[in-house]
Amino acid sequence: MQGVFRADLLERKAKIKAYNMRLLTILAVSVFVLVCLTTYATWRHFLSDLPKIASNEEIWTANRKPSLEMVDATGETVTIRGPRYGRKVSVDALPAHVLQAFLAVEDARFFEHGGVDLWSIGRAVLENLTAGQTVQGASTITQQLVKNVYLSPEQTFKRKLQEMVLAWQIDNRLTKKQILEIYLNRIYFGQNAYGIDAAAWRFFSKHPSKLTLAEAAMLAGLPKAPGRLAVDLNAAPAIERRAVVLQRMVSAGFITQAQADVTMREPVALYVTPDIPEGQMGYVIDMAQKEVESVGKQVAPDRILRLTVDSRMQAAAVQAVQALVGDGTGTGVTQAALIAMDRQGRILAIVGGRNYEESKYNRATMAKRQPGSSFKPFVYAAALEKGMTPDTIRVDKPISLGGWRPRNFNGGYSGAMSLSTALTRSTNTIAVQLASEVGIDRLILLAQRLGIDSELPRNLSISLGAGEVTLLDMTRAYATLANDGVRVDPYLIERIDTTRGTVAFQRENKAPVQVYEPLRARQMTAMLADVIAFGTGKRARLPGGREAAGKTGTSQNFRDAWFVGYTADIICGVWVGNDSSSPMNGVTGGTLPALIWEDFMAAAHEGKPLSPLPTLDDLKRPSPTTLAAFYESLADIFAAAGGQDMAALPALRKLPSPNATAPAPAPAPATNIGR
Repeated sequence: MQGVFRADLLERKAKIKAYNMRLLTILAVSVFVLVCLTTYATWRHFLSDLPKIASNEEIWTANRKPSLEMVDATGETVTIRGPRYGRKVSVDALPAHVLQAFLAVEDARFFEHGGVDLWSIGRAVLENLTAGQTVQGASTITQQLVKNVYLSPEQTFKRKLQEMVLAWQIDNRLTKKQILEIYLNRIYFGQNAYGIDAAAWRFFSKHPSKLTLAEAAMLAGLPKAPGRLAVDLNAAPAIERRAVVLQRMVSAGFITQAQADVTMREPVALYVTPDIPEGQMGYVIDMAQKEVESVGKQVAPDRILRLTVDSRMQAAAVQAVQALVGDGTGTGVTQAALIAMDRQGRILAIVGGRNYEESKYNRATMAKRQPGSSFKPFVYAAALEKGMTPDTIRVDKPISLGGWRPRNFNGGYSGAMSLSTALTRSTNTIAVQLASEVGIDRLILLAQRLGIDSELPRNLSISLGAGEVTLLDMTRAYATLANDGVRVDPYLIERIDTTRGTVAFQRENKAPVQVYEPLRARQMTAMLADVIAFGTGKRARLPGGREAAGKTGTSQNFRDAWFVGYTADIICGVWVGNDSSSPMNGVTGGTLPALIWEDFMAAAHEGKPLSPLPTLDDLKRPSPTTLAAFYESLADIFAAAGGQDMAALPALRKLPSPNATAPAPAPAPATNIGR
């Protein structure tokens, strides 16, 4: 008998199946959503703030504390402010036992894993569980690098997970050699030393390529606990840690047990490189630190500043100041400042006070004081620019301008004299007359063009130095006169390198800016040379007949005394006085400042040839090209007249080429320079 067809049963089965499918779908979607939410929550909690590795170069510099190493003009390190970062050392430059010491104690399977050693992790977990406490770690060198560069030292699962992820990323970006190299150059060894170069110099005073097995083992043991182990490498903890490193090297097959035993018995021979005392270089260092902030571009944290300062000259400057300026007994002088530079603006020495440890206030760059008669050269320079000459006559006589009656230092008057004589004698009345003729605005503009940045009062008293300026301003302005009217902009930083051998900043050679006519500048040099030869600056005469030009200055009531001058090589300014502006005991610019200036300049020029000051004759001398053309024409004339062919005379064929530098002029008596 054929069964009855039950459509209702089929429909019921279909509904059940559909219902089950909906349940499965809902369940699957729910599980998927749950997994996604869990994954998102996990990522958000553990990995959302994972540091990004922007570039390979960033791994060298990321999260480094700023450091300043300063190097003088001769390449000697002056000081280090901040962490001591060593120079970059290639792994190829290191002996095998140095690399093996670090690999053995930190990551024996370094070349076998992919940044995270899962086998070592499993072994460490087993041993720690067996011991009931943490007795073994499993961080690889790559993980340690990540921890030191990107992460905090906190011991959490989140930090450990991030460490592993970043280690995998770095292992995929860099070769093993690159990772090991960065690790060795960035790891902290204690005693403010970062990198194997800094550590080798710090503890053993040698390059890491010269490390012995015992020394390498000692350094390899320090990164585990640098704050504790590096305090004293002769103490038991450091010695014991060295033994652990050596035994690990034996286990790794790098050395024999016999080698390890012999090395363990070796005493620790330390040759610690001490921190460099800043001493009287402090003013230089402070100034350089401010200057690096104004470079105008972001520079690397591991900075090496190549300074223009000459340490020998700096020592001479400090000696000159301290030898003649004491506690004020007798002279009433308690402070002094000195700054020296060359005609390119390179600062060679700077002393901001008698003693940096007692006062870090830099009087050479920050203190504004009245320059007295040392400001007069700008008055005479303005007069020359207006058309006068050194031989222009003016009369030293009583004058009254707007009710002001300036007097000379000696109280007397000398009648008619040339401008050159008036400057040599530092005659006040003639300086005021010239300022009145030139005009205050014109005088101020000229002083600013030459290099005076300080604001000057708009009255005739500035012709006698009544305005307030810095020693740096005055020395820069005199440097412009010494540089044939080309403005000089002083600087202290020549270049900024990094410990990795790259250049972060290089000072560019700027196009010269002519702010004063060369002819007039040399006339001023001639007049200022007479000041030292015959006038108020006699005490500044240099030994050996070296030519120099300069000017004395004394402010009202002997509150400030100055001497600013230059040779063909160096421009130097000196100020003496008191921070309280109290009067000195009759000290003028021609006494103590001139003596300090002479002491320093004599020492600074030791070994330098006797280069003459530039003269007007140099400007009038025909160029080598003109001379060559003249002699060629002369030879043609003689040949045409049937005379001897002048081309046969070798002397005429040895004239400089048009591109050659003109020979230095022969020394001329200082009294005739520029006349």
